Amino acid sequence: MPYEVVHTNVFSLEEGGGNPCPVVLNADGLTTEEMQRMTKNYGHETAFVLKPTHSDCGVKFRFFVPLHEMEMCIHATIGSTTVLVKRGLIKHSPILVETLLGPVQVEWEIKGSDVNVTVEQFSPEFKDENPSLEEVCKALGIGRNDIHHFPVQSVSASRYKLIIPLKSVETLNRLTPDYEYLWKLCDEYNTTGFYPFAIEQKSGQSVQARQFPKRAGYNEDPATGVAACALGAYLTEHNVFSSLTDGWNSYRVIQGVAMGRPSMIVSETYSKESKVIRTRITGNALETR
Repeated sequence: MPYEVVHTNVFSLEEGGGNPCPVVLNADGLTTEEMQRMTKNYGHETAFVLKPTHSDCGVKFRFFVPLHEMEMCIHATIGSTTVLVKRGLIKHSPILVETLLGPVQVEWEIKGSDVNVTVEQFSPEFKDENPSLEEVCKALGIGRNDIHHFPVQSVSASRYKLIIPLKSVETLNRLTPDYEYLWKLCDEYNTTGFYPFAIEQKSGQSVQARQFPKRAGYNEDPATGVAACALGAYLTEHNVFSSLTDGWNSYRVIQGVAMGRPSMIVSETYSKESKVIRTRITGNALETR
């Protein structure tokens, strides 16, 4: 069966927002080189849907950005799952998805015309060795007084992102990164991108964020599930909203505003005895053409 490309838009907050994601069905006949070339032509993170090689998984996803393959991409998982559900190719929830990181549990629920998809990630890891404030300020073009008192720290729920707390949304939206220096710091500190954020609504546990990935083929991403998942773990670990409880804690992450592509991601963490043991992301996608 020949492959089929379905274009989706994931995590859109309003018209014109969200993160585009081509989904390539029946991709088993494509080589890695062909997948990489297709992704470079699209210019967006792209998901390739294949038959699983693990008996306990229902489907296999491979993820590419224009310059390389990735182990995990949450927004591409949501886009792919939505396409498969709407075509009747996935009939039961949850499903185990085979990825380069291993099996990932994905739940879905149809609500009206939407398919709400929840992607489970892993227990978070927090780095002790992180860039200095001076290095971060140089990379982002800001001063030390623009950074909040919470720590600058790389966090991973599947892939490390450097979480940077800023004092204001205004500062966040006027960032002018030195990308070459930012990527150099990513190499030195073994992280895959910078994820600065600022509190938007303390009462609603809402933040705004921007994602600057390391050498992805584009300088900024309008919606990044793995980064928002790491941010949720960070917000819980450091009790940023002073409302930590055992059980599920939910955060609203707004991204892409500075790019003119407003996006909204729900990041959730499960805590037991003040320790984060589960992380997940919820969102939905629309087919665009």
